Amino acid sequence: MVRDVGNNKICVSIGTNDINALKDMTNESLNSNADFIEIRFDFFDKPAMNDVLEVVLDYIEQAVFTCRASNEGGKYSGAEPDRVTTLRRLAAFRPMLLDVEYNTMKQNEDLLDQFTALNCDILVSWHNFEQTPSKDELVDMINKIKEYGNNIKIVTMAKSLDDSISILKLYEHAKTSNINLIAFCMGEHGILSRVLCTYAGARFTYASLAEAIAPGQLTMKQMRAIYAKLEKEKPELNDYDAWKGRQDFSDILKLINDSIS
Repeated sequence: MVRDVGNNKICVSIGTNDINALKDMTNESLNSNADFIEIRFDFFDKPAMNDVLEVVLDYIEQAVFTCRASNEGGKYSGAEPDRVTTLRRLAAFRPMLLDVEYNTMKQNEDLLDQFTALNCDILVSWHNFEQTPSKDELVDMINKIKEYGNNIKIVTMAKSLDDSISILKLYEHAKTSNINLIAFCMGEHGILSRVLCTYAGARFTYASLAEAIAPGQLTMKQMRAIYAKLEKEKPELNDYDAWKGRQDFSDILKLINDSIS
């Protein structure tokens, strides 16, 4: 299927524990044409939650709310029951998406019913910070995750370029499974998948405003430069079916490196 040209959406991850910095970074992201913003509530202490909400509620239809567990790469330092309570509270504000880990959903059987009752769209996420499992293993994981929702995020660590290429092949499964998939790899070898995931079918990819808050994350400015170059020189990328079996991405990598060097 050929997608619309220029449909590469970017969500800027805002990671700070300072309210004033949050205001500045939110405004700068949206004024710089970020399509969406991710608000990382796990960076803040519990007493600051009301202040964070006051800053971001005007942008709620463009916002992904995340309160990431520490064992999933997050910064939350409180007790796990308190974090789950925070997720319930955030759901009541109905952001564009509420990112909730698959393991959290699995360990709290009442959450799905509560999110459904609140009419909150969730993005069920799963991370592997050590490696990228095989495609078959990842498909099995997707099939488990979709018991909780159709918006699914899979993020793994790339040990080689092959891992990036492998995770991009998951979108073929997504297109036949009635799911909305965001899947890419972390790390230096994962940059290819961070860039191409939107061409493969992801609703958006993630970037930082300045300092990366995840391994291999590029800035929004870098991502915009890459996409501008790819749209001009590689329009064939807009047809995922035409390149889904591709193994050699050396020309794409050169364009990426030229754009960010």
